[in-house]
Amino acid sequence: MQKISITNCIRLIITICVLTAWVTLPVVADDTSPLFQKGLSLYKKGDLKQAGLIFEEALKALDLNANMDHYVDIVSHLATIYQGLGYHQRGIDLIEPVLHVVEKSDHLTSHVRLLSQLGDLHFSLGQMDKVIDYFLKAVEEAKKSENPKLIASVYNNVGNALAVDKDYKTAGFLFEEALVQLEKTPDDDLRATILINLMRLEYDKGNFKTVVSNLEGVILQIAQMEDTHQKASNLISISLFIKMLRKKLKLDNDTMLQNGMYVSLNEAQVIATKLSDHRNASYAFGYMAQLYEAEKRYVEALRLTRSAVFYAELCNAPEALYLWQWQLGRLFKAQGLVDEAKQAYNKSISTLNPIRQELFIGYRTKQDFFNDNVKPVYLGLAELILDEADATQDPEQKEKILLQARETMETLKTAELEDFFKDECVAAKSPNENKLVRTPEKTAILYPITLATKLALLLTLPDGMHCISVPVKLDDLSHTIIEYRKKLQTRPNNRFLYDSMKIYDWVIRPVEAMLTENGVDTLVIAPDGILRLIPFSTLYDSKQFLIEKFAISTIPAISLTDPRPMDKENFKILLGGLAEGRQGFSPLPSVPAELRDIKEIMSGKILIKDKDYTIPNITETFKNNEYSIVHIATHGVFGGTPEASFLLTYESKLNMNLLENLIGLSKYRKQKVELLTLSACQTALGNERAAMGLAGVAVKAGVKGAIATLWFVDDEATSIAIREFYRQLLKPGVTKAQAMQNVQKKFIAQRRYWHPLYWAPFLVIGNWM
Repeated sequence: MQKISITNCIRLIITICVLTAWVTLPVVADDTSPLFQKGLSLYKKGDLKQAGLIFEEALKALDLNANMDHYVDIVSHLATIYQGLGYHQRGIDLIEPVLHVVEKSDHLTSHVRLLSQLGDLHFSLGQMDKVIDYFLKAVEEAKKSENPKLIASVYNNVGNALAVDKDYKTAGFLFEEALVQLEKTPDDDLRATILINLMRLEYDKGNFKTVVSNLEGVILQIAQMEDTHQKASNLISISLFIKMLRKKLKLDNDTMLQNGMYVSLNEAQVIATKLSDHRNASYAFGYMAQLYEAEKRYVEALRLTRSAVFYAELCNAPEALYLWQWQLGRLFKAQGLVDEAKQAYNKSISTLNPIRQELFIGYRTKQDFFNDNVKPVYLGLAELILDEADATQDPEQKEKILLQARETMETLKTAELEDFFKDECVAAKSPNENKLVRTPEKTAILYPITLATKLALLLTLPDGMHCISVPVKLDDLSHTIIEYRKKLQTRPNNRFLYDSMKIYDWVIRPVEAMLTENGVDTLVIAPDGILRLIPFSTLYDSKQFLIEKFAISTIPAISLTDPRPMDKENFKILLGGLAEGRQGFSPLPSVPAELRDIKEIMSGKILIKDKDYTIPNITETFKNNEYSIVHIATHGVFGGTPEASFLLTYESKLNMNLLENLIGLSKYRKQKVELLTLSACQTALGNERAAMGLAGVAVKAGVKGAIATLWFVDDEATSIAIREFYRQLLKPGVTKAQAMQNVQKKFIAQRRYWHPLYWAPFLVIGNWM
């Protein structure tokens, strides 16, 4: 069945009828309920956790059928609190059973309220099919109510969904119609919310002149609101919006916009303090401190940040607290107070670690929250530790400090994969307590850390750990790597060589002498950030490629990699693939011969292909057999999200969760899956998250190692490479990394396949032995 987009569904409704930030829909509450009034008071002050406890208590004293509208009012407020705290699924679980009862009644307003809120909650989780379903029902029911506020609220919510879906025209239409509805029944709070959303919409459309001209009107509308939690929140939002606008338009010297930020945050401070709204007070003081930090007025910034910490602790808001602890770390570092800075960074990470999963969920904005607000905390601490190591003369002490830096990065890398796959159990799938202060003979682990002003190269050798700093700015490194990746995938020419040598000089040349001195023949690399986009095998020293010197493997993290050798004596292989063109993907004509030959080379018994290559058949095969090698020859796509990452089957798409479940069937058997081969993968060009998803595929799937491709290769070249890989792997004493090295060296030796386009995308991921 073909999926219908949220945009098309909403347009169908708009032809029938002209229909919050996300807002609580209007319901008349029972003012006689003391518990509700107490909870509402705490809610308006921003004390969400205490308000939630009160609302939970209030629900216990009510009967849904006897007090339906009041019960729904409390449920709606409680779900909004859960959502604000990051517990989206809890909000859904709260509303759904109530909705089942309400939809059978004639309580129309309560029904619409719950439908719209469920659409919003599912939208936060990116569950778009359910978003469409609930929003369509909400729109249909809202038009029956003839309640202008109710209709305006639903329009606003649907408009937000469409804006994120980039249907700006329809979203703008809905926002405008919502304002028309409010002309019938004025509501300053809701009007301010819709005007803010309209302004954000114009920003997303690139209409910056319109944004600047509308800004004053939006601020005046907020000023007309009563002094409430919502008004303080809007003032803080406006200040952050102005900050984003100044950065986008490079208007750092625009005093009018700057004053707008200061005035908005100052008024938010006053309102929040007056209302004892500790949460908003924390944000107002914290973001004001950032303005002073940008001006290098560190003493004032420090005072304001400490106030932000105080208020965040007062209302038990760890999602705010970690930000201000991180901010303290930056301010201390800027003043040369290294010990205080490290302490602040460590506190921030301790606050952050337990709540990371809650922070990650935020589909509605599609912003890279992790890279903006989580990763820099770990990188900041790692940089402080590296600076400390650099200043330490004692070799033994230096190695201990370097290990601390690497462990900080290990935590970060695990968090990145948990964020990408939305799976907090990633680390548990590859338990490895081996800290590898020393590597096996002839093996080195290169651990690049990309920092704003330098590249730190952590190198672990048989004789211990070392660190070299390379003075290259992250912006320069990123630009070069993105251009290099494009050139690598351009049909054969030698334009890639200049950038290849430049990256070689940054990443490999500084450690080359140590690799030679230690007789290294295998280089294991744990790339960070932008470095995940390139195959290191292609780096060129002006005479030969790196793969001609070393066998190379990529790992997501040391702690997520099982280094034990593969059992080559007792293995069983499952082969599956799809040669036919299906679901818009091109045919892979070399797949039948590839699968046939590998079956012969590896003495395989089971092969599933084409019409038989379906998810039910694959599942049944895994249930009834055990395998140590799984080879899949089909189109594989790794996008920037788990939803955009899949392996093509005849009738459907095998996503990463399904793949994990299939592999997991062998978990408690004698023979676990050691190697997963995906011979026709591709990642989105220039997309760091897509490359990270590919790098983490072995961890997510629960296998020791994987062979996969960064980009789709010539079908014939792929089949040749994969066949040869298995032939090499069967040789005694040859590791997976060495088997792939031998394949790639054979390609380089042939003029037809010398260009990295043909051989470079093949990666050995995870276990290299």
